[in-house]
Amino acid sequence: KQWYQRRVAITAGIEKRDEDGNDLQKAEEKEEEEVVMKRDPENQEEEEEAVVEERDPENQEEDENEEVEKRDPENQDEKEKEEKREDTAVSESAEAAEASEVEDLEVRTVVPRFTLVDHRGRAINGQQEGLLLFNGGTVCDDGFTTNSANAICRTMGYTSQSHFRHGLVYGPFQSRKRIGLDDVLCSSGHWSSCRSTTHHNCVHGEDIMLTCQGTGFKLVNRAGHTITGRTEGLLTFQHGTVCDDYFNMNAAHAICRIMGFASGVQYRHGLRYGSMQSRKRITMDDVRCRASYWNYCSHRSAHNCAHYEDIFLTCQPGSLTHPHGFRIVDWNGANSRRGVEGLLLYNGGTVCDDHFNINAAHAICKLMGFRSATRYRHGDAYVEQERKQIRMDDVICRGSSWSLCRYSTRHNCSHREDIMLTCNAASGE
Repeated sequence: KQWYQRRVAITAGIEKRDEDGNDLQKAEEKEEEEVVMKRDPENQEEEEEAVVEERDPENQEEDENEEVEKRDPENQDEKEKEEKREDTAVSESAEAAEASEVEDLEVRTVVPRFTLVDHRGRAINGQQEGLLLFNGGTVCDDGFTTNSANAICRTMGYTSQSHFRHGLVYGPFQSRKRIGLDDVLCSSGHWSSCRSTTHHNCVHGEDIMLTCQGTGFKLVNRAGHTITGRTEGLLTFQHGTVCDDYFNMNAAHAICRIMGFASGVQYRHGLRYGSMQSRKRITMDDVRCRASYWNYCSHRSAHNCAHYEDIFLTCQPGSLTHPHGFRIVDWNGANSRRGVEGLLLYNGGTVCDDHFNINAAHAICKLMGFRSATRYRHGDAYVEQERKQIRMDDVICRGSSWSLCRYSTRHNCSHREDIMLTCNAASGE
């Protein structure tokens, strides 16, 4: 009986284990079926259909249309270009309107070298008629109009032309010169609108004689009235002030000369006229002059200045000469006599021989009132010479008139390169 009961218990345990095993197997099979269902692409088609539809570009075209346009660089570039064109058109129209009143001085920073000279080749105040020269040669009248005359007067610092004509007026002096410019065609009164050629088909009977008027520059007192005598005044250009950056005595002489004075006396900067001065625009900056003629000067209309840097200028009334700063001295520092060699000084310092030639020697002697130069050389001849500064270098002269010369106040010289000069008879002898 006990054996039978034990056997029944064992049998019941085995059956239970089998049932548990069957349940576990069924659960595993069910899990496997679910995994297979997930892996089966046929069963996945319906599940992935919505995802595919979301990714399908054909179905998305309308939804993404705006985003594509935003991201598309070509469409964006076209829009930006169109906006730029509109902005450019607006700025160009604004600039054109402004240019009708005030010339673009940035364009004038580099200008051709025009001068007006009298029958002896001396530079003159442009408010009287003179022979128009371009780099030392005459200018032919082919294509020359009022626009051309206005543009050229403005490059020389005047406001406009008052009269021009053509002709062989100065005889042999004029006819010996080359013709340096032809076909000066200008669409407006600003040099930036002009074109020209150095090739010509002209004779000297077609040379331009030109008269300019106004300067754009004025010296005014505290009440704003124009100063004509030897009195300090605020320097204005086109009704605005002039900043002192790079301003020097060459600039003072050049500006005084084109206003009809003989020369500059002195200049300084400051805010001296209160609100009358501070209300004005600053219309000129970076005035750099290599010589005391306006066509050797450059400047800008943009500025980085305040009104305490405004230029106050004093000019010397009289004929159009100015203190040149040259002397010829002997070993004792006294002025050398005519025909006696001496050390050439400029503003108390020596002159280096780099590029110095007989044209420079003649020009300097004439400037000091002599007829011409006899000779020049370089050397360290005087004890006092070593104690002086070297004030001038690279004197380059295209002719024997000082108006055709340029130079630098910086140097790379030693005193053994100082110029010793001999001038002959005075011009009146």
